[in-house]
Amino acid sequence: MTAKQLRIDVLTLFPKMFESPFAESIVSRARQAGRLQLEIHDIRSWTTDRHHVVDDAPYGGGAGMVLKPEPLSRAIRAVRGADGHVVLLSAQGKRFDQGAARRLAALQHLVLVCGHYEGVDERVIESDMDEELSIGDYVLTGGELGAMVLVDAVTRLVPGVIEAASLEHESHTEGLLEGPQYTRPPEFEGKKVPAVLVSGDHGAIAKWRRSEAIKRTAERRADLLEHAKLTPAERVRLPRDSAKRDIRDADLVEAYRSGVGSYRIAARFGISPATVRARLRAAGVRLRAARSVVRGPSASEVARMRATGLTVRQLASHFGVSHVTILDRLKKAKR
Repeated sequence: MTAKQLRIDVLTLFPKMFESPFAESIVSRARQAGRLQLEIHDIRSWTTDRHHVVDDAPYGGGAGMVLKPEPLSRAIRAVRGADGHVVLLSAQGKRFDQGAARRLAALQHLVLVCGHYEGVDERVIESDMDEELSIGDYVLTGGELGAMVLVDAVTRLVPGVIEAASLEHESHTEGLLEGPQYTRPPEFEGKKVPAVLVSGDHGAIAKWRRSEAIKRTAERRADLLEHAKLTPAERVRLPRDSAKRDIRDADLVEAYRSGVGSYRIAARFGISPATVRARLRAAGVRLRAARSVVRGPSASEVARMRATGLTVRQLASHFGVSHVTILDRLKKAKR
């Protein structure tokens, strides 16, 4: 069976920028192994005037220059072939992430267009580009650095370029950052490697690494947690969002007067129902009569979640009730 090869054509005004970055490391080895065919093209090669002009002033006025449509369009169509997926690197593109890297690595042929100056004539974007990508919310002098980042991120995901096991537990693989790593010596400047890593207990090591990955993600990139692949028990252990702790009395009052009960309000804001009722009374709200039906989780629900290792207070937070209610349900579950 023939090994997969990815072809990448890069269209740029500054081809020499790509000589050094791709002469070393993973990209270089992938090219030597035949897993990556990488070609760098000068857009000026497709100009027809003797001065090789590739830009012009924007219609409507304004600062800077715009890439002309004729040479760029000719360049794209010349290298795209029948299966080329054309990507424009620009500050206006969708954010490039690990998911996009995996998607592009599955293709056979990529054409990367390095934007420059004030941008590219919109007619070329409409007719010749399949998508626009950006490596971050900032402006670079051109798309060359973005193209280099994309080539590196995509190439390492091509089968056979890197050992598959090395890709399983990296940052962003499951929506999480990778936890801390250690190597020899076992002690450095008075700091020891965590005991679990030298215990030989592979189950405990895997559990520790998972826990550290979640902890690090919560500390450094809490925005990733919403879509991370977490179990219900892992998600309920996450630290509460500090924004949810800063709850205004006016928000509680508005929610309660709209007909929402204290238990649902508590679950929404991450506090106990008792706290909700106390703050409503302090705000001068007359509470509705309590319903006669049992409120909150059932004894079996609490017992089942307790079996996953959650503490009483974690269970209270999860169900939006007080810890007293959780203790009561646990007692009933034992009867």
